[in-house]
Amino acid sequence: MIQTAAGVTVPFPEQLFEQYQVEGDTLTLNLSFDKLPEFVQAFYAMLPAPLFLAVHPDAENSELVYYLDGMTKKQLATILDGYGELLYQDGLSSFALASHESEEEIFIQKYKVISIYSPNLMRFIPLLERFGVERVERLTTAWDTFSEEHPGMAESLEIGGETIDDMIEALSQIGMYQA
Repeated sequence: MIQTAAGVTVPFPEQLFEQYQVEGDTLTLNLSFDKLPEFVQAFYAMLPAPLFLAVHPDAENSELVYYLDGMTKKQLATILDGYGELLYQDGLSSFALASHESEEEIFIQKYKVISIYSPNLMRFIPLLERFGVERVERLTTAWDTFSEEHPGMAESLEIGGETIDDMIEALSQIGMYQA
């Protein structure tokens, strides 16, 4: 059974395993929440800079996206040191980290389902193996566990006195903008 984020409730977490599936140029995976920060850091360490952060404050509203472009790995690490826990724990938001150069991206979606996009997905297989994530033909995600009787729940959180909206406002001072 995988551990979930504080802002996420999955009705049957025992049905979720650290596994991934590949479809075309997309790899979708489940990862236990306790491994998520280290996994994200290891992923973006593999990307060529400049990097960007995209934040969807409300994952239900795909039109509302904020970007912070042109970052070095050190700048991204600083932002994640300050706001990572909020991004990882919040249930309503989603976010992506990507390289402008390679066009490779990790997208942490609602319910913390993870997608990796790359023209060369196989280069990330050793990373998945390092974190103990096994390949399957059909991945069961949090979404697959929901029913009318047993819905999932995602909620916005306040961590350290700040919400995702507060984070966006603060990052707008250094160039975050709405797309």
